[in-house]
Amino acid sequence: MLIREQGRSIKLLRVTRSGDTRRHRQIVIGTFRADEDVPADLLERLDRNERRELSSWLVAWRDSQAMARAREVFASAPAHLDELVAALDAAAGLLAPAEADVLWRKLQMIARGLRRGGHPRPRRVPAQPAPLPGQLDLIDALEGPAIAVTATEDGVIP
Repeated sequence: MLIREQGRSIKLLRVTRSGDTRRHRQIVIGTFRADEDVPADLLERLDRNERRELSSWLVAWRDSQAMARAREVFASAPAHLDELVAALDAAAGLLAPAEADVLWRKLQMIARGLRRGGHPRPRRVPAQPAPLPGQLDLIDALEGPAIAVTATEDGVIP
C-alpha cells in the first residue's frame, strides 16, 4: 500500500500487478482529511497488514507534525522571553505574589525540560569587579571625556 499526503488530505493507494502487461497499477482505496479520524468504511476496505501500516504511518506523521509545531514555538521563544524580561524590568513590583509564584514555577519547568533534553545550565558569567573607592579605572578613563593637554610656547608639556 502506498500512502500519499496531498495538502491536508491523505490518499491510500493499493499497488496491483497486471498479469497481461506486467505493469504495476495504483488503485485508489480512499482518501480522508489528515486532521480527522480514518473513516470506518475505509478501514473495512483495508486488510490487516494495510491497517497496521496505516496506523504506524499516522503515528509517525502526527509526531512529525508535533515536531514542526515545536520548531515554530522554539523559533519565536527568544523574542517572547525578551518581552517578558522587559516587562519584568518595567513593572516587577506590580506583580502579585501568586503571579510571581506562577512565573517561578514556569521557569523551573523550562529549566527541567532543558536538563532532560541534555542541555545543562551554562556556567555563570562572572561579574566585573567594582573598583575600590579612590581607585582609577583606566578603561573608563579612556572611554570617558578626553583630557585636553596643551603645550607651552617653547613646546614643553606642563
